[in-house]
Amino acid sequence: MKRRIIIICATVITTFSVTGSYLYLTSQQTSAPERTSSISKKDLPTSKPKDSNKHDKDKKIGSNKENFKLETGFGNKTLEVGRLTGRVSQESVNQNKNFEIKLANDKTAEAKKKGSSKPKNNIIPRKVTPNKQEPTEEAPIQDINFYDKERVMNPIDAQLESLDIAALEEKEPLVIGADIAKLQNLIATNQLSYKELAGIYLNRIKKHDQNGIMLNAITEINPTIIAEAEQLDNQNDPNKPALYGMPVVLKDNIGTITLPTSAGTVALKDWVMEKDAAIVDKLKTNGALILGKTNMSEWAAAMDDGLPNGYSGKKGLSKNPYSSELDPLGSSSGSATAATCDFAAIAIGTETNGSIILPAGAQSVVGFKPSQGLVSNEGIIPLSSRFDTPGPLTRTVTDAYLTTNVLMDEANQTPLSKDALKNKRIGLLSDDESNEETAILKKIKKDLTNAGATVIEGITLEELEQVDTDYITLLNADFKRDLNQFLQINRSPMSTLESIIAFNKTNPTRNMKFGQSELVASQNSTMTKQQADNVANELIHITQNELDSVLQNERLDAIVSAGVGGSVKFLAPIAGNPELTIPAGYDNESNQPKSLTFVSKRNTDIALLNMGYAYEQISKNRKNPILTNQ
Repeated sequence: MKRRIIIICATVITTFSVTGSYLYLTSQQTSAPERTSSISKKDLPTSKPKDSNKHDKDKKIGSNKENFKLETGFGNKTLEVGRLTGRVSQESVNQNKNFEIKLANDKTAEAKKKGSSKPKNNIIPRKVTPNKQEPTEEAPIQDINFYDKERVMNPIDAQLESLDIAALEEKEPLVIGADIAKLQNLIATNQLSYKELAGIYLNRIKKHDQNGIMLNAITEINPTIIAEAEQLDNQNDPNKPALYGMPVVLKDNIGTITLPTSAGTVALKDWVMEKDAAIVDKLKTNGALILGKTNMSEWAAAMDDGLPNGYSGKKGLSKNPYSSELDPLGSSSGSATAATCDFAAIAIGTETNGSIILPAGAQSVVGFKPSQGLVSNEGIIPLSSRFDTPGPLTRTVTDAYLTTNVLMDEANQTPLSKDALKNKRIGLLSDDESNEETAILKKIKKDLTNAGATVIEGITLEELEQVDTDYITLLNADFKRDLNQFLQINRSPMSTLESIIAFNKTNPTRNMKFGQSELVASQNSTMTKQQADNVANELIHITQNELDSVLQNERLDAIVSAGVGGSVKFLAPIAGNPELTIPAGYDNESNQPKSLTFVSKRNTDIALLNMGYAYEQISKNRKNPILTNQ
């Protein structure tokens, strides 16, 4: 009996011990905080404290915020991201807000909306440490973030069947990084044909964009580009324009009569417009071949504050080819990717505020935003027709110059001069990002000086807080009015912004995965056309005065801003000044591309391109991305 009691007591004690240990370990595992990204204080700029009440309010915007997730196919990692909008705020430029990135081994990560609901601009990707969470049972990555692969692959495969792939890949090294002049020379000397050139680009899109690291920059492919290129080979025109036979990709808000134009939205993903945009007519007239369309931040980033850069409901999330941890930035992100990865000879983007310049800097290509009004935006789905400006993204300044001449109907084909910076006064903008004396900034100053320029340091621009507020309010009004007019004139299947908002609600998981609060804000705008014109005129007057006074008082030929930051990149698009972004180097640890942006007086576009060319020739900073799984 005594022995039985001892055995029963021992059994009870063991049971309680095991159960208690299990409950303790379970509690520790579920309550343990997530490990945060590792970042040095140097990489984390100071910013104003966030309003927690505002943050809670922001999280409620959009009907599908309860299941607010973003998955990315970065190997076995996932990426948690904030958002950069094309509706740029000067405040966020100057504060240099962080683009939050967190990697994990699971296949999903909740994309959290951080900070103010005001549009964010200058967001710097941060180096991160993988989180050690276990994988979760979620849908495959491509089902969430990589939509309709066959839409791009079917026309590629159909056309590649007629080509010798081995021969194309043997000639591919001739094309990688080549500018227009080199490509035309290869064709003139019978080392390459226009048909082979188009085939090489199609094959690279197949290998690296739709497969491999799956950059997801291309949304549409011209199903007859090989036949069109072959026809040009057979014509053998002795008086070829500069862009003759050059394959071009267009941002998916630029209208074409042969390919759908959607601005990235599911509601318009199959809409083929009845005529080409004005710039497409110009490209075709000069012999260029339209290869396809590029992914973009949906509605030029005017969808929702939670929308990641480069994400569209039509195609999913595009990536930065220099690192899976880096933000592609801006709404013309797909065009920047196509240019830097040699998916086409030329890419065309559009900018309202920062949407060409920022992705060009983030992805190490040349981006040029012409002076307002010099290039027609007719036939381009608008964000604000008074500010929208198309422009090229290319691998060299010369290619941007040749393309801009076509877009502006400029007959002048005078070669750019590498002496264009001699005796020029270049003001180096002093802001939160460029104050630090980095190795790249030292090289920038040295290269400008070696090119013959006098560098004036410490240039500052006034912070115009009211411009921030009024500009965003104006864009809401412009977008509603201009989009409704555009859809109706071009007989779109969706005739109003209101109908698009309603359509998105029919399948929120796909149509408005990150919400549509900005669309709703625009729909709710009550600003009249006359009120909007008055506000716009005042904003243009203020920003022009600010830039003109700095350029004139310091006797500057151009202002230069290093890196993604710089309030000049917010003010210049409103004022209508031209902007030119050029690769300036790479971070030694993260491989993050660094850029330099020139801004000059309005309507001095050719002079600005000359100065940029002179800098490019002496600095020679750009390097091609390595398109392998990273």
